[in-house]
Parts: sequence; structure tokens; C-alpha cells
Amino acid sequence: MQSESDMSEYDEKKFVLPKSTKDLKACQQCGMVLTVEQWNREAECPNSCNASQTKLFSGMICVLKPSQSWVMRKLGNPKSIHPGLYAIDVQAD
Repeated sequence: MQSESDMSEYDEKKFVLPKSTKDLKACQQCGMVLTVEQWNREAECPNSCNASQTKLFSGMICVLKPSQSWVMRKLGNPKSIHPGLYAIDVQAD
């Protein structure tokens, strides 16, 4: 059973996933992966990055609890990111 603190972490941040596996793009700063359609609907990256998106990325991981993820620490991403799908390696366009 989840503790109250675990549940509040999910309530604070929206879990963002791509709606499809086609036409995916990753944020060049944080690596969040969404479809082109989702990026076109968003005014900015859900993590408030001011970077553009690219189709040039490899590998993906799903992050459920960013503040507790050793993978996100290894990738150098901050703890204050949204749960979601992230690229492991992002290339510049």
C-alpha cells in the first residue's frame, strides 16, 4: 500500500506519456519524449524547458518517481521533473 507522501508526489505532477509510438520527439534539454502532435499542443515542455525538440534520440526510459530515480540522477536531470518517458541520449538537430 502506498504511503500518503508517495500519493501526494503523484498528485503534484501530471504523468505525461506519448499517445503513440510514431512521430516521437524529445526535448533537447530534459529529454522528455512526446508525439509531434502533443508537442504542437503544448506551449512549452511540461518541465518548463526553453529548448526545442528533436527526432534524433536513442533509448527511452519511463520514470515514475523522478525524485527517487537513480537513473535520472545519472543522466543529470533535476529531481523536479514530471513523471513520464525520457530519451537516454538526445542529439542536437
